[in-house]
Amino acid sequence: MTKDKYSINRRGILKTLPAGAAFAVSGCGNSEKPEQVIPVSFNHGVASGDPLHNQVIIWTRVTPTDATYAGAVSVAWQMAMDNNFNEIVKSGSFTTNPDRDFTVKEDVMGLEPAQNYFYRFMVGDEISQVGETKTLHKDGMDTIKMAVVSCSNYPFGYFHGYRAIADNGPFDVVLHLGDYIYERGDGGYGSPNAQSMGRMLDPPHEIVSLSDYRLRYALYKTDDDLQAIHRKYPFICAWDDHEFTNNSYSTGALNHDETEGDWATRRRAATKAFMEWLPVRVPIAELPTVRSFNFGKLATLAMLDTRIVGRERPLEYGLDVELDENQKPDYAAFHKRLEEEERSLLGAEQEAWLDKTLEKSVTDGIPWQILGQQIIMSYRPEPPLSSVFTPEEMKKFSGGEQLSMAVAEEQGGFYNPDAWDGYQPVRRRVFDMFEKHPGNPVVLTGDTHSCWAMSLTDKMGGKHYGAEFGTGAITSPGRGNRIGKVKQVEQAYYDHMDHMAYVSILGRGYMTLTITPEDTTASWYFVSDIEKKEFDLTKRKTLKYTLGDCADGKVTLEDIPNK
Repeated sequence: MTKDKYSINRRGILKTLPAGAAFAVSGCGNSEKPEQVIPVSFNHGVASGDPLHNQVIIWTRVTPTDATYAGAVSVAWQMAMDNNFNEIVKSGSFTTNPDRDFTVKEDVMGLEPAQNYFYRFMVGDEISQVGETKTLHKDGMDTIKMAVVSCSNYPFGYFHGYRAIADNGPFDVVLHLGDYIYERGDGGYGSPNAQSMGRMLDPPHEIVSLSDYRLRYALYKTDDDLQAIHRKYPFICAWDDHEFTNNSYSTGALNHDETEGDWATRRRAATKAFMEWLPVRVPIAELPTVRSFNFGKLATLAMLDTRIVGRERPLEYGLDVELDENQKPDYAAFHKRLEEEERSLLGAEQEAWLDKTLEKSVTDGIPWQILGQQIIMSYRPEPPLSSVFTPEEMKKFSGGEQLSMAVAEEQGGFYNPDAWDGYQPVRRRVFDMFEKHPGNPVVLTGDTHSCWAMSLTDKMGGKHYGAEFGTGAITSPGRGNRIGKVKQVEQAYYDHMDHMAYVSILGRGYMTLTITPEDTTASWYFVSDIEKKEFDLTKRKTLKYTLGDCADGKVTLEDIPNK
C-alpha cells in the first residue's frame, strides 16, 4: 500500500502565489464599461475547465470592496507559457456585473495542443492567484490521466481528497461527476462536528433562490483545498441532484414541495448559479452539460446528464407499489415495471446525440469511449443481507434500509429505481448503441458515496458491454457509515453478482483513470480522516480493463497489486 502523510498549515498554503485578482470572459461579459477602476478582492480563487486542443475556459470571481456596489467591473486577464508571465501568449479583458454575480468566464482560443499554460486576472493593482491549465492533444495516442471525484459535502469535513489530487499529479483533467455543492442547511445533512471544524453553511438554511445558490457556491469556493485543485488542473464538470436538490428530475424533486415555491423557478436559479460559478462551456442550449471531448485519437469522453434535462420521475417503492390480491405489496409486479416500462432518463435528444457521438468516435478509429455520468448504469440490485444481520439488528435501521433488506430477501434483490436499474429500457438502448458502434466503452459514475468496479451488463449472467468504474465521495458518507458490518456486506455483493469486481461502501477519497492504447486502469485512493486537518492517503485498489476485452461479451477486470 502507498501511504503519504499530509500535515497542512492552512495559513501558509498561498504564500508562494500572488494574491488578489479579477478576470474576464470574451463575448460573455456585459458591454457596460466602468469609468474607473473598482476596488476589488479575489476571494474565490481561479479555475479552468472544458479544455479542447485549442481552447480552454478560465474563471474567477471579483468581490467589490464596497458591498453595495451594483455596477460593472472590468477585469483583465493574461495567459502565459511561464508562471512569471514573461512570455504572455494571450490577453484581454472582461466586464462583469451583478447580473452574473461578478463572475468571469473567458473561453481562451487559438492555443496550442497538449500545452501547459499559466493564467491570472487583474483589476487595477489587484492580481489574482496564478492558475495552471492544459489543452488536450489533437492527434496521437498519448496516455491520458484523469482524477475522478464526486459528492463534496462541506459540513461533513475537510476536502482532503481535493488537496491530495492537487499534490499528486500530474493529471490532464479532473472529472467532477456531480454534487459539487449540497443544498441542505445547517443540521440537515452534515457532521455533528461541523461547527467545531468551522464548516457551517452560508446561507444557514436550505438553498432555494438564486441568491441562496450563489452564496453556497461562494462558500465552497473559499475552501483552500478546493481552490488548490482548481488552480492546478482544468475541470470537466457534470451536475447531479444536489446542485438542485435531493433526487431531482426534470419536473420536480423528492426534496421539493410547494412551500419552497415553483420548481421551474428553483431549477432555473440552480442552473444559472452553476453556469456562473463553474468553468463549463454550453455547446447545446437545450442540453447545457451534455458535451464531448476528444483526447487526441485515444479516447472520446461523452458527458451525460442523467439527472435533470431528460429524467422522468423515478418510480418509488413507497409510492408506486400496488397491492396484490391479498392486499400485500406486489414487489414482483413493481420490478417488472422497472424492467419493462418506458420511462425517460436521457430524453430523445440526448439519446440521439449519444448515438451520433459514439458512431463518430468509432468511425474515426478512436479505441476508447468514456461516458462521464452520475448514476450506476450496470445491473446492480442490492443483495439479500439476512446472512449478515439478524432481524433484531435490522429493526434498528432506517425505514428505507429496512424496506430494501426486506424486498431483497423476498425478491432475491432490491432495485435502485433512482439508478439505471429504474430505467431499464433506456439502458438497453444505450447497450444497443455499444453493439452498433463496437468500441471499448468505459462508464464513470459518481453519486453513491461508494466505490465500484463491474462489467457493464443488464442482467445476472448476461452479456458484458464494457466496464463501469464508480468513484467514492470527497466527504459524503457511504452505506457502510449507516449500517456497519462493512466487510460482510461487501462480500454479499460479490456473492450476489459475478460481474462485480470491486466494492467499498466505507471511506472517502477519489479515483484515478489512466488510459493507454492497450488498457484503461482505475485506482481508488482513500483519506484517513476528514474531520482532522492531518490525514494519510492510501491507494487501496487498482483494476485494469484491457482493450478489446468486451468483444466476446465477457469482460474480466484484472487486479493489479499495489506496489
